[in-house]
Amino acid sequence: MFFDLISNSAFLTKLWSYFDGAMLSVNEIADNRLLGIDMSIEGLRSQSFSVGIFVFLVISLIFFSMIIYFYIPRGKDNKNKLKTGEKVMFGAIISGIFIAIGMGWLQLIEGFLL
Repeated sequence: MFFDLISNSAFLTKLWSYFDGAMLSVNEIADNRLLGIDMSIEGLRSQSFSVGIFVFLVISLIFFSMIIYFYIPRGKDNKNKLKTGEKVMFGAIISGIFIAIGMGWLQLIEGFLL
């Protein structure tokens, strides 16, 4: 019964027309960007939104850095000196701040997603 159904050419034609309509087609789109920058209204609004987020990121990282600076113990005696683990921790936090600024710049300003 199954082979009779397959051998029927109307069934194969109907099946082929279903898959023929589902095939993907690729069309060339005219690129209206100027020097790789999307100058449309939506593109400019999105870019200004990204700049605003980046400015907020930098302001929050400056505030976070001030908090770190106030909590770093300072003093000439051995009681207030930083221990080796604390130096590594603060170094990792400070390097993380610079990495966050770099990644924020690449993703929000340059549009390069990591």
